[in-house]
Amino acid sequence: MMVFTLFTIWALGLLVLFTDPKRTSIRWASATAFIGGGGFFSAVIDENVLPHWADTFALHPGWSSALAFVSRCASFLTQTGLPYAFLMFAVHSSESLSGRTKLITQYAALIPPLIMLAITPIYPVLSFNYWIMIFWVFPYFLAASAMLILQYRREKDPLVKKNSFFTNALIIVPLFFVFIFIYAMRIQNDYEAWRYNMLVVGVQFVLIVAISLKYGFLGVRLRVEKRRLDSTLRALTSGAQIINHTIKNEVGKISLYADRIDSYAEDTGQPELREDAAVLLQSSQHILDMMNRIQGQLRDVILQEETTMPGQLIRQVIQTLQPYAAKHNVDVLTELDETLRLACDPVQVREILTNLCMNAFEAMRTGGTLQLQLFLSKKHLVIAVEDTGTGISKENLPHVLDPFFSTKKTGQNFGLGLSYCYNVMQKHQGTLEIESEQGKGTTVFLLFPKKRVEGRT
Repeated sequence: MMVFTLFTIWALGLLVLFTDPKRTSIRWASATAFIGGGGFFSAVIDENVLPHWADTFALHPGWSSALAFVSRCASFLTQTGLPYAFLMFAVHSSESLSGRTKLITQYAALIPPLIMLAITPIYPVLSFNYWIMIFWVFPYFLAASAMLILQYRREKDPLVKKNSFFTNALIIVPLFFVFIFIYAMRIQNDYEAWRYNMLVVGVQFVLIVAISLKYGFLGVRLRVEKRRLDSTLRALTSGAQIINHTIKNEVGKISLYADRIDSYAEDTGQPELREDAAVLLQSSQHILDMMNRIQGQLRDVILQEETTMPGQLIRQVIQTLQPYAAKHNVDVLTELDETLRLACDPVQVREILTNLCMNAFEAMRTGGTLQLQLFLSKKHLVIAVEDTGTGISKENLPHVLDPFFSTKKTGQNFGLGLSYCYNVMQKHQGTLEIESEQGKGTTVFLLFPKKRVEGRT
């Protein structure tokens, strides 16, 4: 069990590291896992390796002494390094701290661990003064937890916010129990309580797996969802082209015979028959128009990229739609970082924004507020379109991106607007997120990858 726990912790550390190894906060998160596993590494040496190979080590006492020394060092590193690594993870995750402040904190926070190194006997017996330990270990834990929670509360990017929530839940809560079992219980002379940490790690591992499958922790479910929607859109695009071709041929025949009927009715003086022919011609044209609209919204988007000012795009859309806002008695508010420059297809992005604003107007037929925001987060350039309309029910929310799904009871809507928006965002290597509560409004987030941001003006 001890060996399994050790490899579980280190495997989680590697998994975290591989998500984004270039980010300092991710490296410290991985370090927290590896340093935390050091205690179990020490226990494996003391309880598995040394007893199992006792006969061999009796012939080579130097090996036994060397392993015992490694065990004590690993235990010391865990008990002094774990609170420091956790604090550094929180410090480097914070966006409110400057680079200089982070660097100063990183070195200043090393003072208590270095003091412990100076005053703590390590070999042959590791002997901590736990009364001194708790005076800096728990403040480190509380400060780190407070910074992570504050960062979560301030975050506006929905993907980053969701990831922060699960990160906090899966790190802060387990570490609280770990700190209790390692430090607080030893003040009470209970030196075996640390073994409960195996249960903490086990529960943590199960929760990470469950959250990964259900909510997309570390992006697992998100990738599955994207593949499903992408394959659906490709199939619909191909199917629409085939159906469109077939219907055009058949409608062409109907139009041809309707023209012949109209000519015959005119020659023979039958006005009622001419009216019937006109109905046939109008219906066939309506079918063609409808198919062209469907195919247009399902077409494979080909981007024509250029460097644009997304703030200007948003203002252009607002200006164009001002009559609709006035008609629906909607107040339009903006909060835009107009210094941002983005590599995108401005025509397609403008069409997305128009779609989203029109959806918002339709959801606020008796008036309301439409707010558009543009800002830069850790990973994305974010455009948020928020309305105070009717919102979307919990039952419908998972399906709003599905092609042909619509809650609007009009014959002019095919349920393709959001599918088109999603398709365009995919072409930009971004994504589209929707948050909504029935009766309280809807917010749609357009998330462009940060690599598309080409600086500021």
